[in-house]
Amino acid sequence: MKAVLFNIHDVALIVTVVACALLGSRHIVGWSRPQPSGYLFGLFLAVTALVAINTLILWAEPIRHPVFTVVPYLYLFLGVVAFLLGPFLYWQLQAHVNPQFRFGPKQCIHLLPALVALVYLYVECFRFPHAVQRDLLLNLQLYQKPNAFYGDFVTLKKLLPVVYGALCLRIILRQPGTDTERSIGRAIQQDQLSIVGGFTAVWLWAAMTHFFGTFRPGDISDVMGIVGNYFNLGLIAFLLYRGSPKATRPVGSAGREKKASLDEALVVRIKQAMTTQEAYLNPQLTLERFAAMAQCTPREVSMVINSCFQQNFHEFVSHYRMEDVKRRLRDPQYNQWSIADIAQACGFNSKATFHRLFKKTQSTTPSSYRLNHQTPGRATPTASQTACS
Repeated sequence: MKAVLFNIHDVALIVTVVACALLGSRHIVGWSRPQPSGYLFGLFLAVTALVAINTLILWAEPIRHPVFTVVPYLYLFLGVVAFLLGPFLYWQLQAHVNPQFRFGPKQCIHLLPALVALVYLYVECFRFPHAVQRDLLLNLQLYQKPNAFYGDFVTLKKLLPVVYGALCLRIILRQPGTDTERSIGRAIQQDQLSIVGGFTAVWLWAAMTHFFGTFRPGDISDVMGIVGNYFNLGLIAFLLYRGSPKATRPVGSAGREKKASLDEALVVRIKQAMTTQEAYLNPQLTLERFAAMAQCTPREVSMVINSCFQQNFHEFVSHYRMEDVKRRLRDPQYNQWSIADIAQACGFNSKATFHRLFKKTQSTTPSSYRLNHQTPGRATPTASQTACS
């Protein structure tokens, strides 16, 4: 009874699993109105926990053989979960950036490395009797098995998450080209940079440890592996202490409307309804119709627009319509269009209202603006709007 089952380093892995479970539960089951990005981030944390469990049962001497005796194929499953780290990090970022993101058949290509790894481990190890499996896996004979290329397999398992992490960092840090991308960048950069950057750094350290251990096996590489486990635990603890990513954080029913103006996810959805879906082109657009397009309530739309853009709904829509009118007046391809036709195409249903608003905001008439500002322009509509800081 006095025998030590786990050492302090094993306890660190166990705490990592518990921390992942606590943080992931906030995203998967702890919200009154969860977001797709929250589900995906919760699943990413679940995969991270499984990787920690795999490390624990593979290297903790008191349990590695007993666990293998009871459930040998658990090692087969856990041996490939590391190939899912990168895809789930990428999916949660895509869902975070784009509220319209949906998991479709094209996303399944990211699962191919895990499926290939599953087949590889079965063919090279788990199709044999359990005694042979034990010798190959737990006694590390897979490294010496002819034509098994197990070292290359482990190298790919270490490098693939780093590649995905670099891809996600590029998405976050790339120079945005449109106003919508700028607002999305501001909304996600602080939270997602800590998540993506932190995990990428942990995975890069693990890859460096693997390469160092390959060429210089010994105590130093073992210490590097242990330090990497503590890095991972520290990152999870930081995220748990800091809380959920802002753009995927739900708002409780009691305080949802009060906090809506601070919810960047609502800002992103509202701006995308204007820029991507071009809601402003509908001359019959109402607050209720727009709220349905933005997947939120009319009350939330009003609060976000008033708080973040210092405008009411009518002014907010008119701004986008006016920006599109100005773009078309500058674009030579609309030279044959009358000003009235351009205004109508941009969502204005009253000629008098349009002319009054144009002169008020631009201090000139539409015809004078066309003469003074027409230059070769882009064919793609743009509409700028001050983002919520």
